[in-house]
Amino acid sequence: MIKILFINAVNPASEIENRYQPLGLMYLAASLQEAFPANTFRIKLVNRDIEKELDSFRPDVAGITAVSQNFNYAARYADYCHDRGIPVMVGGVHISVLPECLTPRMEVGCIGEGEATIVELMKVFIGSGKRFPPKELEKIPGLVFRSGGELVRTPVSPGGPGPAQPPHPCRHLHGKVRHAYIFSSRGCPYRCLFCASSRYWDKPRYFPAGYVVDEIEELAEKWGARLISFYDDLFVADNRRLARIAELVVKRGLAGRVKFTCSCRANTVTPEVVSELKKMGVRSVGLGLESGNSRVLKMLKGRSASVEDNRRAVELLYSAGIRANASFIIGSPDETLAEMMDTYRFIRKSRLSFVDIYLLTPFPGTPVWDLAGARGLVSAGMDWSRLNVNFEENKKNAVIMSEIFSRAEITSSYNKFRRLRLVRNIMALPGHPMIVDLPRVAFGTFREKLSRSTGAIRQGIHHGKIPDPPGRPGDAPGTS
Repeated sequence: MIKILFINAVNPASEIENRYQPLGLMYLAASLQEAFPANTFRIKLVNRDIEKELDSFRPDVAGITAVSQNFNYAARYADYCHDRGIPVMVGGVHISVLPECLTPRMEVGCIGEGEATIVELMKVFIGSGKRFPPKELEKIPGLVFRSGGELVRTPVSPGGPGPAQPPHPCRHLHGKVRHAYIFSSRGCPYRCLFCASSRYWDKPRYFPAGYVVDEIEELAEKWGARLISFYDDLFVADNRRLARIAELVVKRGLAGRVKFTCSCRANTVTPEVVSELKKMGVRSVGLGLESGNSRVLKMLKGRSASVEDNRRAVELLYSAGIRANASFIIGSPDETLAEMMDTYRFIRKSRLSFVDIYLLTPFPGTPVWDLAGARGLVSAGMDWSRLNVNFEENKKNAVIMSEIFSRAEITSSYNKFRRLRLVRNIMALPGHPMIVDLPRVAFGTFREKLSRSTGAIRQGIHHGKIPDPPGRPGDAPGTS
């Protein structure tokens, strides 16, 4: 039996990073179980205590996934594995858009979706005596690896994206949850200036309604889910599919038994879409509204976005009794204070529930990354923790895209928005479907703050240094 340790490389002390189930790794596990005979693999999924898990589980091979802001962790965990003679596969959006980041202690990286690739990799691994010989890797599409000290990339499969209908993810790797997450599609038809997801998925792909509702039913009946959030970038992109999902949810008696949340783009929110969402039991919708200023909004999201659409979407959802939540971005290169305050006033006057505020962050693979690179703000050899999307944790180290404001001025504006966010979110909490997460979030947040304060007392805050994972000196246990 081959033992595989899948590692979700997140900040082990961060509540929000540990809140979400790593569905990507669960899909990989399901693909392996479908492709190989029973009992070929023993798979474990972890996100903290990595050295301890390596020593107790003693895997034959490790698979690590990481987004850009956590690639430092992925590199460190690969070092842990290398020290123990455990070969490493790495995947995820970061290595896909910057394959040159493959470290010498990572045997192979997967470019793009990994369901088919992981199956081929494990065939090589098993057939080659638990190794990844370069000559065998050359035969597999969509890889990056080293051969004779040189970095080698194999062409992405001409078959295009991953499976049209992958096996449902292995939920047993995470266990029962009241709040579950689901992918009903991959990709997005839009190309926002700042979005890495739309570049990673390339072309959008929508799973059939029956397949989606089968998974919803499984989550409700087998795994105890009472709130299901769609991970999709744009759940409502296909109106006919949306109507069919709503119809099946009602037909199978799931409406009322399960509540849903999803994400929409403001210009896709129509009375017809809202009606279908309400029918199936969607209680909360997340909107990437980004700005209350027309010029800045169109720069970030393109011509199809408008402040009027933003207002209309919030009102349509509110009138139907569906909570509207929204994220906003400040700190674009030429955004003025007056334009920033247009966003502030939009939030204050709106009927939004939860609100999130972010600084424009240059994620690899996006046009914003190219802009930042041209100004010398980022590079493939940078400290990846500087891309932490939570500016609250990263004020002294974050990449500042604004060409108008200093770091101190951006921080001051951000703090003003954060105060507004705090008041808005406290007022929105009663009756919100996300209240189901409140006890876990509150405990995780407390433990995160305790971890950060004890770390500061023991060794001081050193920006650019990767915090030691739990179980190592200088850090308290993380959350799960």
